[in-house]
Amino acid sequence: MKHIPVVVIGFGPVGRALVKLMIEKEGELKQRYNLSLDLKCILRSSVAFFPSPSSGSLNLDLLEKIDNPIFWHEKPSLDYLLRLTPPGVLFEVTSSDLKTGQPGYDHIKKALINGWHVVTANKGPLLLYFQELHKIARDNKLKIKFSGATAAALPVLDVGKICLAGARIFKIEGILNGTTNYILTRMNEGISYSEALLEAQRKGIAEKNPSYDVEGLDTAVKLALLAAALFDFQLGLNDIEITGITRITPEEVAQASKQGKKIKLLGCLNFEDNSLKARVRPEVLDPNHPLYFVDGSNKGVTFFTDFMGELTIIGGKSDPRGAAAAMLKDLINLYCNF
Repeated sequence: MKHIPVVVIGFGPVGRALVKLMIEKEGELKQRYNLSLDLKCILRSSVAFFPSPSSGSLNLDLLEKIDNPIFWHEKPSLDYLLRLTPPGVLFEVTSSDLKTGQPGYDHIKKALINGWHVVTANKGPLLLYFQELHKIARDNKLKIKFSGATAAALPVLDVGKICLAGARIFKIEGILNGTTNYILTRMNEGISYSEALLEAQRKGIAEKNPSYDVEGLDTAVKLALLAAALFDFQLGLNDIEITGITRITPEEVAQASKQGKKIKLLGCLNFEDNSLKARVRPEVLDPNHPLYFVDGSNKGVTFFTDFMGELTIIGGKSDPRGAAAAMLKDLINLYCNF
């Protein structure tokens, strides 16, 4: 049995879903993968939660304590905490800042310097410091895993890096944002943009401030991370043509529908003349397109390759639990050779 110390930093919707999933999957992790997770600490902005050493394992009673403020204490420094226990995995799930990468950048860097693997869903540090952080990881013989930052539960990175090993990927097209896809799906069913957005917010699919999604930024960041991970190609947001869905009219959606087509927000990476081009924009897809039937909050990606042809993956839960599941998968893949 491999005993893995775990620190979770950030306890918003994804962090909470991750801890709950670790508890629910404890028995399966031991039985199927020979892994025992030892949750050392949960860190929030100013306080910390330390499970009782006598508890012996993750259990549902832990969630009750987590929800009780009396069990939260003054937050120690991250450096102190990481040196207090043998290294394991740091789950970094703080809010993403695309301008500075903080505080995630500092968290990830400190973890790597102190000998900890990192699993993160935080896009900001990777967008801005991908090469630097991965060099620190390599120098320390560690890994950074970030499936949750590219398409949550949809295993885009796994397919691109593992399943298509040996093939040359010359183009990627993807519906990478569940919020915009849900809105466009509902508009295609006859309701207005504002009605679809409000409905998505009520269902927890869209944020209170949806601009990051509907203006195309989330899709663009995911393209940049895929470019770095799969092609070793560094893209900034200024290198990507970005058009969101806010100006799409009901008339345009209705016209496409009348022709048997659908409007989707598509992200594309494409090699042209040995240069990687990236764009995010609404596209009109006909039924022959492999992503035409990706509806609701689902996502989908098509890889275009030299010898393996076209490969499309569709689905992936678009909510905090889906992102948490992707992070747990990353931890399993860190320690298990399949």
